[in-house]
Amino acid sequence: MARVKNNVLTEGLSGKIGNKIVFRQRNGVTIAAQAPKQKAKLTENQLSQNKRFTDASTYAKNALSDPTLKAFYEAEAKKKGTLSARNAAMSDYLTPPTVTSIDASDYTGTKSNEKIIVHADDKFKISSLKLKIVSSSNSTIEEGNVTLSEGKWTYHTTALNPHLSGSKITISATDRPGNTTTKEFTL
Repeated sequence: MARVKNNVLTEGLSGKIGNKIVFRQRNGVTIAAQAPKQKAKLTENQLSQNKRFTDASTYAKNALSDPTLKAFYEAEAKKKGTLSARNAAMSDYLTPPTVTSIDASDYTGTKSNEKIIVHADDKFKISSLKLKIVSSSNSTIEEGNVTLSEGKWTYHTTALNPHLSGSKITISATDRPGNTTTKEFTL
């Protein structure tokens, strides 16, 4: 790949010449490169990734047409040093939230209002975090929203759980574009 500078003949040129050279414009710079070879048939994984990228592009386009989201992504792009608000929006779409762990050390199941702390993160923002407690016999004990309080995602229990051993806590984190990550922890 070559970058062309101060050449009247190729300035602003884009397209393919024969099957040998391709000219492209990137940020006002003319780039000359070898023409791509005949494309091989894409695999299922490549097709899936292409669709995912197309969906991210569509999300970014729609998000940037909303003035509030546009301002949010512009601020995030500036803060993170990303090239553009569009890149920030696409990155948000392509990166699901993570649930790393829970702290259920205060949860005994013997009384209500016990704290369960969830450690979750997203590159931009988690829009909802839900918790569900299921007993070892697969019956739902309780479920609800985890709230952000003093910088920690915290859930306060509302029901008793007499058979704590073997119970499962399922956490579902959803971000602004709708990506959801679910993680299950066994007590």
